[in-house]
Amino acid sequence: MELLPKAFLLPIDDTEESLRPIRFLTRLYPDRSHISLTLHYLTPPLPPVYKEKNRTDAQIAQKKAFVAAREEAARKACARAKKVLVDSGFTEEVIHEFVQEKELSVAHHACRLADIKRVDAVVLQKQTSSRLEGFLKGDHTSALLHHCLISPIWFVDDEVDPSKALVLLADNDPSLRALDHALFMLEETPTQMEIVHFSKKASQPLTSPLDPLEPSLERWIRTSGTGYATFFQKAQVMALDAQVAPDRIRICVQPSRGKLPAEILAYARQAGAGILVLGHGGSGGTWGFLKSSLTKKILTDFRHQAVWVNQ
Repeated sequence: MELLPKAFLLPIDDTEESLRPIRFLTRLYPDRSHISLTLHYLTPPLPPVYKEKNRTDAQIAQKKAFVAAREEAARKACARAKKVLVDSGFTEEVIHEFVQEKELSVAHHACRLADIKRVDAVVLQKQTSSRLEGFLKGDHTSALLHHCLISPIWFVDDEVDPSKALVLLADNDPSLRALDHALFMLEETPTQMEIVHFSKKASQPLTSPLDPLEPSLERWIRTSGTGYATFFQKAQVMALDAQVAPDRIRICVQPSRGKLPAEILAYARQAGAGILVLGHGGSGGTWGFLKSSLTKKILTDFRHQAVWVNQ
């Protein structure tokens, strides 16, 4: 199988925590010859006093020292990140750097650059302590979801097992885009995939190979799940058309009592899935999980997993 190139944007700062997603990428992609990464580093903005026209000799000297110091900090941060990547099996040719002064929110900068570079995903550590106003610190979820409307976002927690991925199927287009993204990003990996739909109309779990579907699942789709039949059909066709062996993919329905974030995370732990892929559709659709507050609930509560958000 010809490997299609995959490009990532990795926001970094001066901390080791911002480099932790590299470990996840190396575990996910044993062959990294077709992977490229752009390291994105933001320097602190120039203080207003240094922008004034009438400056003293002391202020001019202070400005030069400030600029030199931040350039050196950027150089060290990028050099450290590049060393970790090279030591992890990436070649220098696929590692790019982009350093810019912070003028807007950190999420705004990263998502804008992701769109310009047309990367396949923005990858960042779930939590870290950062001297920056914090790409990875605090409640960054809303800003990322607001600005990254095109590029998927991968939130990575520590010690992720990438051997299995759950792709959440709902009655909206974002979930189908999430599936398409997962199929592409996982095509050459050994990761097993499970397309899962949670429903209050399901009285028991129903699991099936991708093709042909088990009669019990087909029957549920025709009866209780009739409103979701189109999305099941589209998901099945999309998966069969992808460069992923059908025996790596299963499709299932899980009962729900309406507490979807907790149910999804519990099922992911039970199934041993280290990757959770979801479509974020704001408040649209009939599946309550895709409302913004519940998406953020998943992103707040997940542990030792990677959550991929597509819009």
